[in-house]
Amino acid sequence: MKIAVIDKKDIILKIENNSLKIDSQTIPFKLFDMLVLNHRVTLKSSDILKLTKNKISLLLVSHNNVHSSIIASADAKSSELKLAQYNSMQDSLKFAKYFVTKKLISHTEHLNSLNISKNSSMQIMQINNAQNRNEIMGIEGAFAREYFSHYFKLLPQNMHKSKRTKHPPLDPINALLSFWYSMYYHIITVKLLSHGFEPGLGYLHVPFRSHNALSSDILELFRAEINHTVMKIFSNKILTNEDFVKKGGVYLRYEGRRKSWSEFVSLVNILKPKLDSVIADIKRMITETNSHSQR
Repeated sequence: MKIAVIDKKDIILKIENNSLKIDSQTIPFKLFDMLVLNHRVTLKSSDILKLTKNKISLLLVSHNNVHSSIIASADAKSSELKLAQYNSMQDSLKFAKYFVTKKLISHTEHLNSLNISKNSSMQIMQINNAQNRNEIMGIEGAFAREYFSHYFKLLPQNMHKSKRTKHPPLDPINALLSFWYSMYYHIITVKLLSHGFEPGLGYLHVPFRSHNALSSDILELFRAEINHTVMKIFSNKILTNEDFVKKGGVYLRYEGRRKSWSEFVSLVNILKPKLDSVIADIKRMITETNSHSQR
């Protein structure tokens, strides 16, 4: 997915000749298929329709990073896939094991790349032998705590509290991790919608209210890459303590968010082939599950 980010306040965007006009800059539609906008950008509803007609989705982000909204085409896509996805829930344990096994492998490889010796073969064997989702989540939770105990030791000590915190994040590193996880979750959601999946129907994460559980399932496979890029941002001092504000929790300031967009967009571009491959794998697994159940 190719994304364009317009994170400026109180500006007016226009659509002309299949291009996005901002100030003196022109961005042709062919260069992006998702547009990330500051909520204080003005865009006419007729221009929003032009974007979605050209299969370009919009992600609106609030000034304080807390709220976001997705705008996408309302055209129905692959109802057959949705039906197959519903039917595949009978084999949800197989999918849950797939997601957690892939996550353990990617996080183990990340630690090993940082010269931290880690072998997850025992946990993977436990996942393979697990009898239910709760057992899988317990193994994953213990692994994640061990992973982050190593991860935070590699980062500037004045930027974290040595553990993963969320709802709210309690330090700058957790604030950026949470924000980027959330942003990539939305990107996954838009990608799933474009392929005809039902994002709210997950296998590892329980479907609940407005939660896109399948997006969260897939996000697990990309956290290690996000973690690594966040590590580089703080190691290279692209963001400092001054880029965050403490209000109940710790949150990324608007100015800090703008400084980090280029790193995030670059990461999204790097991850595109992997995301395409993962979605293709899930579609294949769903199709195979339905084929077996119909025999």
